[in-house]
Amino acid sequence: MDLSELEKNRHEMNISLESIEYIIKTIKNNKLKNVLEIGTFNGYSALKLSAAAKQVTTIEIDKVAAEIAKSNFVKYKSSNIKILIGDAKEILRKMNENFDLVLIDAMKKEYKEYFMHSLRLVKKGFVYADNTVSHKKYMDDFFECLNKNRLNWKELGIGKGVVEIRVGVNNGH
Repeated sequence: MDLSELEKNRHEMNISLESIEYIIKTIKNNKLKNVLEIGTFNGYSALKLSAAAKQVTTIEIDKVAAEIAKSNFVKYKSSNIKILIGDAKEILRKMNENFDLVLIDAMKKEYKEYFMHSLRLVKKGFVYADNTVSHKKYMDDFFECLNKNRLNWKELGIGKGVVEIRVGVNNGH
């Protein structure tokens, strides 16, 4: 899938290319199929994820952003992305699907709540949280939760900061 136009018009709110490529490598290396993204924005990362995963579900609260994302999904002929429009906290509360990977890239002050739902939805797989360096000051409770629960996580030092949490998966790729 050639996303060169989206690449050329990257927005500061898009995940860094380095970060999304790392996550895609994880999907491919671990043969992950079902991905959940929290925070769609213009659909860039969902499109990138959809090229590696069998199914991508993405959640966006902003109706205008969701429409832009939908038009990008059509433009780039992606048929394996399902977009849910609304408050991620409400949507996640009602979800009972299993996902292999969750990418959190939404309201930074709500990362802990998104993460707690993600732990319920990922039995074995990965949870990624973006902007963990650039927006760290909004995420104290998220990091406190990671440390308190002794989870298998690490800061990757790529992009604007990405935390990788392994759920029921060993440390090797």
